[in-house]
Amino acid sequence: MPNPPSSLLSIPVSMPDSAAASPLSPRAGGTRPAYADLPPSTRAPVSAAYVHVPFCTSKCHYCDFYSVAGHLDQADAYLKALATEMDLQFAHFGGITPQTLFIGGGTPTLLDPTRLDRLLSIIESRIDRSRLTEFTIEANPNTFDGDRARVLASHGVNRISFGAQSFLRHELAILQRDHDPDNVAVAMTHARNAGISNLNIDLIFGTPGQTLADWSFSLQSAIALRPDHLSAYSLIYEPNTPMTARMHAGEFAPLDESTELAIFQHTYDTLRAAGYGRYEVSNYSLPGRECQHNLHYWKGANFLAFGPAAAAGYDGYRWKNIASISHYLGALAGPAPVVPATQMEHLPPVRRAGELAMLLLRLTEGLNYSEFETLTTVDPLPRLAPILRKYAGLEFLQETAGGIHITDAGVPVSDHILADILAAFA
Repeated sequence: MPNPPSSLLSIPVSMPDSAAASPLSPRAGGTRPAYADLPPSTRAPVSAAYVHVPFCTSKCHYCDFYSVAGHLDQADAYLKALATEMDLQFAHFGGITPQTLFIGGGTPTLLDPTRLDRLLSIIESRIDRSRLTEFTIEANPNTFDGDRARVLASHGVNRISFGAQSFLRHELAILQRDHDPDNVAVAMTHARNAGISNLNIDLIFGTPGQTLADWSFSLQSAIALRPDHLSAYSLIYEPNTPMTARMHAGEFAPLDESTELAIFQHTYDTLRAAGYGRYEVSNYSLPGRECQHNLHYWKGANFLAFGPAAAAGYDGYRWKNIASISHYLGALAGPAPVVPATQMEHLPPVRRAGELAMLLLRLTEGLNYSEFETLTTVDPLPRLAPILRKYAGLEFLQETAGGIHITDAGVPVSDHILADILAAFA
């Protein structure tokens, strides 16, 4: 799953229409470019950086992240625009020394080795990597080989996230995934041979018609490859995706809730027995192999992002680049380039605190009261007290001396709990 689109999870972004105007045309009431509305730099530390590569071989039917099928003829123009955007952002925010870097998409490894090398060189020459501990790239098993692995390793990439989704061909066909299950093992071998040992496998459960036995096969197949990290996401029928349109047309029905709950519990039990600990609702890892990049998002750190549709969050502001490769390229070309930032908003402190509380409670460690108040200046206890009373006796929430967390019993119903948490800070 791409990041940080997965970083912001279900956080809504609401902006007046005038704030989402095209960066290529005058804004309502003036001619200020989109970039002029980026927050003023406070030189606040930036913990994470994300680069979005929008190219895919085909569009997966469940995916609502911005990508374009084909269009590799625009790859060189994209790389040039990306370099320009990074230069503009750093002129505004100053140099950054992130602890994590993540290249997502799209399918970054769809770029051939020469262009992949150029992409990494652009990043390497502009970002101070003196504090960098984790450098991740997403990969499709069908577009990954030894040459690409060696290019990644030569630039310091030390973590790869492979989008397997399923190890059953009929499920991949339903999801419109274009790789063969056998290619996952081949791709992981290429990575390890190049010296990149920190590997993640993404899986999706809840595919129409899936049985517990189907899911168990995919889960055991993934465990057999001994990745350091496993993400197990429930299939979401996002608006405006082909998957949702097919469901509404009666082509298939969503998986029933009882089967999904059985799959959810089976995932936890099986992965725990195999040595993987759950540290977030959908994420498991071997000890010490948690995804540090996503932890920065979940803990409310500042992050910058580059590329079409890339989302960023900085010092209480958040924004997203325009989700159009043509508009992105156009905004950054010519003698007066601008960063095509759109959907800009500055979160009121209490709303920002509520969203952070929701994200922290997705983590197994939960929310520490004093740390939360120090970070947000909002005392969480008066707002959380009604939630604790509502769920008292159900053993879904556990309060300790210093904080609160969702229990293993509460995780299957965490969506309801987190909605209540968000509402409590509204």
